Amino acid sequence: MKTSPLSYPESLHGTSEDLLNSNGEAIKGWQITDRKLVLGYGEECFQNAVQQLFSWKAQQYAGITVTQTNTTVELKFWGIRSYCRILKSHQGLRRAVLIYGTLEKHVERGEEAFEITMADNDQVTAHIVAFSKPAKWWAKLANPVVRWVQLRITDKYLEGLKP
Repeated sequence: MKTSPLSYPESLHGTSEDLLNSNGEAIKGWQITDRKLVLGYGEECFQNAVQQLFSWKAQQYAGITVTQTNTTVELKFWGIRSYCRILKSHQGLRRAVLIYGTLEKHVERGEEAFEITMADNDQVTAHIVAFSKPAKWWAKLANPVVRWVQLRITDKYLEGLKP
């Protein structure tokens, strides 16, 4: 079965991970989202946040219905369906990362990365970064509103990762 191509330039594939690591630069013509939230402290907090991340609870907390088939994910919000592909899903002892890139049937073009880390002092932090631009004509037309909704959803994702 052939997979659909990502909806943004190949030269940008993986850029969201660079943004997570603070190695990324602003990408001309793309909107950058970069939000962090301290979730708490300790191993239990870390494991809970990781479980929330990989079970799509953060998206559900934001009012998004998620359906995953292999590496393809359907996100449904306000009756609008958007599709993306999981590019990376990794859990280590003190860091977990989930990255997905948009497919052609997504409202936006770009990539979003979610990271949960536990620092040496046991502080657990969620970090979400994305680069995007509107893909649909109506999203381009209403970009200020679409951008506001995007940032609000990102903040809700962070809240949905709290214990």
